[in-house]
Amino acid sequence: MSRDDEDRILHGLYYHRENIDEDVSVTSEQILWLAMHPLSEGHAWFKDGQPQSVDTSAFPDDIQCKLSTAKLELPLRYLQYRRLIRYARRGDDAISVAVTFAGADRAIRLHTRRGRIDLWYREHKDGIFGIAMTIFISFLTALITMVAAIRIMR
Repeated sequence: MSRDDEDRILHGLYYHRENIDEDVSVTSEQILWLAMHPLSEGHAWFKDGQPQSVDTSAFPDDIQCKLSTAKLELPLRYLQYRRLIRYARRGDDAISVAVTFAGADRAIRLHTRRGRIDLWYREHKDGIFGIAMTIFISFLTALITMVAAIRIMR
């Protein structure tokens, strides 16, 4: 499981309908398709009037169980824990998923490069790399300001 799987699932679910707190009924294979394709392909999830899905029978039996747990159950639970989605199982394979307001906000940010950079910075600003990036940007801003001030003074 990775944060990328969660982001791909959230992005695809939101841009499928672009509605907040509206339940969508999907299968686990359809959500697996989202988890296994990059964000740039997320808009192609809904094709020919039906969300695309992964054929899990192509994987060996021992991999199918791990695939379902790692790429489906854990990301969905974590997204629900973070209050980005609400989901519930219906029947044996149907899943009812609704993107919350916070989830829609994150999905909208994931849709653009600037938004992804902003999310990355917010998640890493407390670490050593985030602090180094903040110092670098501050230094660069001061340098540009100083060069502009020297040119104006001439």
